[in-house]
Amino acid sequence: MTPGHLEAAVRAAAARALDLAPDAIPFVWPRNDHADGGADAATALPPRLAGVSGGRETDRRGDRRAEVRDRVAAELSAMRDEGLVDFDRVTGDGRGFLNVTFTGRQRDALLAAAADGPRFLTGRDWDGEGEWPASALHEAGPVAQARRLARADARARVALAVGPQAPPPAPGEASWRDPYLDGGHRELLTPAARALGAVGEDSARVAFCRSVPEHPRGTETTGRDLPVLPSAEYPGAWARLTDANPAFRMRYAHAHATSLVRWSAEGAPPPAASPDRTAAVRGLLFDGPSALDTAARREEPHILVRYLEALTSAYDEWRTCSAAVPEASERTAADPALPAAVAGVLRTGLLLLGVSAPTRL
Repeated sequence: MTPGHLEAAVRAAAARALDLAPDAIPFVWPRNDHADGGADAATALPPRLAGVSGGRETDRRGDRRAEVRDRVAAELSAMRDEGLVDFDRVTGDGRGFLNVTFTGRQRDALLAAAADGPRFLTGRDWDGEGEWPASALHEAGPVAQARRLARADARARVALAVGPQAPPPAPGEASWRDPYLDGGHRELLTPAARALGAVGEDSARVAFCRSVPEHPRGTETTGRDLPVLPSAEYPGAWARLTDANPAFRMRYAHAHATSLVRWSAEGAPPPAASPDRTAAVRGLLFDGPSALDTAARREEPHILVRYLEALTSAYDEWRTCSAAVPEASERTAADPALPAAVAGVLRTGLLLLGVSAPTRL
């Protein structure tokens, strides 16, 4: 079950339970990181509706939230009995949220949907006209100007992805080659161009989009040895092909995931996996559409960067968990659908930042 499918089901249940017009029901993304009790997703729609459907008095607000929560849960269960929706169970909590646990089939369907990153994250195919915005960062003078261009590119790409017109298709396979690191630009004269020659375009774009302030201090960092404005004199970890470089980590995770899918198709045995690590990756995949929507509404590319980093970290733990799980009984054969899903979301998210996603290790 995708976030969009669950949101539509909860919205329909709320309309039936509270006798509300569909346009009176606010859109609320269900999220995995809000879920309690091992559920796959939680929705905060019932508390939002407590005021809409009456009972605004302060001393009754908690009771009203519980009443709306229970009525929507009962209607959602009735819809399942009618064959209109499917899930394993739904429970309420003290916040007034509904926590939904998926069936195994729904979890499989989520992974299959996420493999098509553009449709999963934006709800449509990318088959429109035009090109993705891409400024020539080396033409900037100061590094701060290149940062402004990269952030403007990311905002424009995200807006194009979720806007009214169909976005253009995503590019094909990418390699690890970088035009600034591999001699594509011979004359790197400005501070911005020299910074690109030190860290590469992909690392630079991630560095420029990772921080929150629009006008950071020159010495500001977003982590250990991660300058907001990497320069030829101080590139920091952005120049390294190690896990200390968030851009490298995300791109490597994509290359690993696509390679795992390819090896599986060629008959290689699947690696071992821990169910807990699998659930963590699946939960972050579920939250992808919400993260992109938030980044678009707030026009803050760092939200997308941090989401992709979190997904990368969860995938790294998943792919290395066999060495950390001592008991064979705690391991299961990894589902090749999971790396395909991770690759689909990472590839799409990196594209929206203007960053290439290599397909081979």
